[in-house]
Amino acid sequence: MMWGKDHWVGLVINLTCRQVEILDCNIPLNESDNEVNKHMAYLLRALPHVLAAFSPLSDSSHPEEDQAFSWVHPENIYINEWSGDCGPCAVKFLDMHAAGYSYEDMGQIDDKKVDIFRQKYAMDTYEEFIGNAKVQNDG
Repeated sequence: MMWGKDHWVGLVINLTCRQVEILDCNIPLNESDNEVNKHMAYLLRALPHVLAAFSPLSDSSHPEEDQAFSWVHPENIYINEWSGDCGPCAVKFLDMHAAGYSYEDMGQIDDKKVDIFRQKYAMDTYEEFIGNAKVQNDG
């Protein structure tokens, strides 16, 4: 999710717990809960309505207040204070979460590892979009 004009965070939406875990590599950028609430307000209000609309068990098109979602910043994940790495970090956090890694594992990332996976993502993107276009044009 893009916050503002230049900050990416990963979101893990837990439908069972009705909680959104914010995987943010630069929590100090949005220190206050008020700032985070501003970014999350629309999504947190929309999620119960989306679930009600698509849930076969739902009788109501108006979700109750007790179905509200909340957010949390998991502790112990890597903090990156460099500008421009929030996108690759958000993707890496989501990759790690999907693979079953813990938030403590995400805390083991360091700046050197960020350089490596940022370069890998750039090369993968180049290969996917430019490399494939070149192969198709040559054929």
